[in-house]
Amino acid sequence: MANTIKPNSGHVPVTSAEEVRHFAGPVTDHTVAEILGIHPTMDELEIAALHARGQSGHPEKSVEELSGPAALLYDLLMQDEVYLSDER
Repeated sequence: MANTIKPNSGHVPVTSAEEVRHFAGPVTDHTVAEILGIHPTMDELEIAALHARGQSGHPEKSVEELSGPAALLYDLLMQDEVYLSDER
């Protein structure tokens, strides 16, 4: 679905629907607009998307520990059809 980021791109802002879908998958246009409105970095979006897919790679770091933009992004993703149909 989504790929990992390139080294040193964590502080680069996400600025397009293509970038959102690169990390978050085939989310709706509404979700893309909401995400872009947060002005996240690539790192924040990747972290949120990994948690939404249950693939954070850090079992000791739970979703409840997300904060700031990553937490907002996670909440948005979990309301999208892509993640609703993939609930665990």
